[in-house]
Amino acid sequence: MNWINLQRIAHRLVQEKWKVLTTVALCMAVLLVAVLTVPVVGGVVETTLRQMGLTPMLSKFREKVGLTLTPSPRVQLLPPDRLSARHHIVVALYQALERNDFQQTAFLNSILAQEAFQRAYRTLKAWENLRDPETGLVPVGANSKKAFWSPKDAAADLFPFLLLASQYVESHNERLWVNMLAKEREICGPMPCKIFFQPTRLIKEELSDVIFGAAEYAKDGLLPLVERSGRGPWFARLEEIAQTLIRAAPVETKSGKILSSNTEVNGDILQVLVRLYWATKKIEYVEMAERIAESYLFDILPKNHYLPPRDWDFSKGAPAGTYFSLRDHANEIVPGLAELYLLEKLHERPQALLYRKALKSFYDLILEVGRTDDGLWYNAVDIRTRKPLDEEVADTWGYVLNALQTFDLAEGTSIYAEEIRRAMRAASARKSFPWEPPIPHDGYADTIESMLYLLPWFDAPEYHRWVDEEIEVMFHMQSPTGIVSGGYLDGNFNRTALLYATYKTRGITAHPWREDVYLGTAYDRKEKDLYVYLSAGTPWKGVLKFDLPRHRVIWNLPFEYPRLNGTPEWFVVEPEKSYAVVNLKTGERFLLLGRSLAKGLEMKLGDKDSSLSLKISGPAGL
Repeated sequence: MNWINLQRIAHRLVQEKWKVLTTVALCMAVLLVAVLTVPVVGGVVETTLRQMGLTPMLSKFREKVGLTLTPSPRVQLLPPDRLSARHHIVVALYQALERNDFQQTAFLNSILAQEAFQRAYRTLKAWENLRDPETGLVPVGANSKKAFWSPKDAAADLFPFLLLASQYVESHNERLWVNMLAKEREICGPMPCKIFFQPTRLIKEELSDVIFGAAEYAKDGLLPLVERSGRGPWFARLEEIAQTLIRAAPVETKSGKILSSNTEVNGDILQVLVRLYWATKKIEYVEMAERIAESYLFDILPKNHYLPPRDWDFSKGAPAGTYFSLRDHANEIVPGLAELYLLEKLHERPQALLYRKALKSFYDLILEVGRTDDGLWYNAVDIRTRKPLDEEVADTWGYVLNALQTFDLAEGTSIYAEEIRRAMRAASARKSFPWEPPIPHDGYADTIESMLYLLPWFDAPEYHRWVDEEIEVMFHMQSPTGIVSGGYLDGNFNRTALLYATYKTRGITAHPWREDVYLGTAYDRKEKDLYVYLSAGTPWKGVLKFDLPRHRVIWNLPFEYPRLNGTPEWFVVEPEKSYAVVNLKTGERFLLLGRSLAKGLEMKLGDKDSSLSLKISGPAGL
């Protein structure tokens, strides 16, 4: 048995009605894989079962037969009471904030930001050396047995965050990574495909698997590139994939043809379609989005007591599975529906009123049955009993909370605000917590990502400090070579490292980047001033590029809302408004338009003046 296909096989098995047959077949597969492969596969199997909500079922079986999975190598988490050098920097940072010493805060943030950029750079260079020499594509894993490109893995989780890293820290080499888009398109055509290396060959897959991979690539791979970098070649590829998927939609429903019976796929593509409609106003995007939403809101949810199963049999009008996952691998439907509802409300479309009741019933129910005692999410809930099927805590807790906040923004209310804060408090109380064994770096990447998405709306010192402290636990998992786990999920490590770095710089980036160039910021909320610290170990000449309101510039959104695969806007400059820039060392003061700051504020550091501090005030209309 090829263990790479285990998850797909298991998903099909659990759709059968006979639980006993499912359990026995699944455990036989697990046993065979564990025996025939290296020990780490036991951990992969364990993760697959957790994602499917089958951990309790397997545990009971193992207890009866005495079966023990081969344990995977475990990464030793840093202790919560560590006294590392980085810990002392974080302590000093919050002492400076208490004193309102914003210049010192910016200086300390520059150290933390640069560490994150350096770690992303090391991962970038490590994977650059692992590219296929013939196609230039990255494989799903560093192991030679994983020498293939897969839309749902390498394309969705690894490639985009290597490309983004190159834009931040090695822009002169960006073309190397952009060329992957062209090469993948050249080999596959409009629909993404699985590519084996040496020799290069396409692997034919079933349509449902092709659609799953394409949806993952679009949502997790191309959306984050557009969210940060705008309408480059990644936007064109995103549109092409979305249009190809719409034409290929094979599943008949009462609302018309949709892409899949799988909740994860439908949640993925909902997010893609909504954002593309905002950007282009092409009606086919919102029409498909509405067909998907109405299949859930008017058919699946009412027939299933308002919990969507992982799969639905539209021909029978019945669930094809027994659980709803509140972690990734099904919870994508929750924010997907919220994004569409926001669109319908703001465009005053008649569907908004029709959607509201079912959507709120769904959200209220998962708040009731899907949470731990402290307010986080279980991994999975049984759709019939509404009891937790997997009581482990979901590392992707923020994905669902994004939806609740988006619903509130659409309504102009704050009915879910306290529930969101409750979950954020619960997460921030967990220090050095095993979020996703046996792949802890991915669990840490997802949980820190969750917090960063929500911080712009829910601001409390304990949330910020938790991010600053817990990301050290994730960073500790990277090897000196730059490799983290040696698999495609190294991309998620880079994703969160870059999210954290730009959180510390408030979206400002230094070009050209160097390992000895330190950039950090601090924001005075009372005076609305931004403090910027910049230093270099040796003479440096370059520009500081400020962030724009990307929600409007890229997507045509009327306001920002928290969304999966976005990059939060920490400090943005309005293109046509003026900003006062003061050099705090020399007292020099000048006014600049926001568009000039976004294009790049020229800076020069020498041997004598190796650092500078700026204060940015504004905006003011001209």
